[in-house]
Amino acid sequence: MNLADIEAGVAVHHASNGVIVASRFHMGEARVHAPDADDLTMAIDALEAWHRQGHSGSVSIELSEEERPILTASLPWLTLDEAGSHVVHRFDHGAAVLGRSASFDASGIMVNSDARILVDSEKHTSMQEAWALELSEQNVSQGAYVSDQVHVLGLEARLGMQAQAGPMWPPRGSNADGSLPHEGEAIPLVARVVSWTRLIAAGCPSEFSIRAPVLGGLTSLLVTFDHGPSGVFLHADGHHADVDIDDEVRLVVRRVYAQDGTLRYGRKALLL
Repeated sequence: MNLADIEAGVAVHHASNGVIVASRFHMGEARVHAPDADDLTMAIDALEAWHRQGHSGSVSIELSEEERPILTASLPWLTLDEAGSHVVHRFDHGAAVLGRSASFDASGIMVNSDARILVDSEKHTSMQEAWALELSEQNVSQGAYVSDQVHVLGLEARLGMQAQAGPMWPPRGSNADGSLPHEGEAIPLVARVVSWTRLIAAGCPSEFSIRAPVLGGLTSLLVTFDHGPSGVFLHADGHHADVDIDDEVRLVVRRVYAQDGTLRYGRKALLL
């Protein structure tokens, strides 16, 4: 099967019983992940594409202990069930969400040449080494420290875009009088660019100092939502990042940085 369409940064094929997505990044003929993507973000990409297409029902997916809280926080609408009506098939640099009775052969999945993003082998290797160094226990971030407890508490807001009544996003811990705020609706995943900044490698925050030289810098966007506040997001790594004011972007889940040997995920922006 040849995946020719592009949605939210990945190659996609929609079928009546589900969806198949795969990474657009290729090193020669070999499919690889985007610089900030991995098997977990591919599974989330597949489920979001499935949901956008109007599919519904319970879903079965094999997840590690580390992956489960990230996926469930990212997809608050998702119902997980080992006997679900749909199954997530995870394969190298891709994922499919199909009806339980559907057969699936990952060996036949290819990405159309026009949809591919070619990757230099040395740059790809350098990025893998940079992530490994950032994840190592010997690495001590010089940026703002976020404890695991605070990080976990903010997952639903950061990944699921869950807001407080108002709407207010990111949520606050309490109201001015000390009372607990009411939960609001999730902020939409499509936004409009208000302004943007291109950061050269030497000027990037220290959390990204290991990978920024490989990427050649980072692009930061201030975006506004149709319903809700504004927010600042990084542009997804490896994709065309020439943005203009009023461009529409979609927020996708990607790796952001690593701290204390743990990957920290968040939403990043991609041009629609």
